[in-house]
Amino acid sequence: MNNEKYALLKNKTLLYAEDDLELQSEVEEILNNFFKKIFIASDGDEALDIFIEHQNNIDLIITDITMPNTDGIALSKYVREYNKNLPIIIMSAYTNTDYLLDSIDLNIITYITKPFTTKKVFVLLDKLLDFFNLNNQFTFKDNSIFNFELGTIIIGQEKISLTNKESNFIKLLIENNIVTYDMMYEYLWDYDSPPTSNAVKSFIKKIKKKIPMDFFKNKQGIGYYLNQ
Repeated sequence: MNNEKYALLKNKTLLYAEDDLELQSEVEEILNNFFKKIFIASDGDEALDIFIEHQNNIDLIITDITMPNTDGIALSKYVREYNKNLPIIIMSAYTNTDYLLDSIDLNIITYITKPFTTKKVFVLLDKLLDFFNLNNQFTFKDNSIFNFELGTIIIGQEKISLTNKESNFIKLLIENNIVTYDMMYEYLWDYDSPPTSNAVKSFIKKIKKKIPMDFFKNKQGIGYYLNQ
């Protein structure tokens, strides 16, 4: 398999839910070649528990549509209450019009019928590449371009490289109305041992010096927000 083309996916963590244990093992073996980490669930309830515990680290979900306890549609509906944009792929042994209509309402990015053939693997991977490439880029009001996957901002003809922490901070600004200090502690530092106020001020000072644009502002005592 051509892993080089799909190198972007090697940074992604997948939640895979499938109650057919033989198929689950086969698909996991294939997908392990392409993803950083795979959380495995054998029914919908287990998938929900994993999602709740690890939702900040899960980049996409592949789920069977018919599973005990909580099926793939119910799982997707629950996830959508918390995350409107997380890519979800539904697998099924058959095509059911009602399920298809439900999945459209849930913004499912693709629907794969079993068996999971090699051809379907690459169709899925190509769709995921398109999704992540499209959603990893953000254009600011001055036409500067931020690429989260590459960790860069392009301002005019200049490309500025960002640290992981700086890149994650900008992504938080883009995805939230306001990035509170608690959010910064959780996503950028170790929440159990948050940084001193001086460390936060130093981080903000460095990123403002590196990027010569007033793209975020401070809300006193609360956090930061995107100046768009």
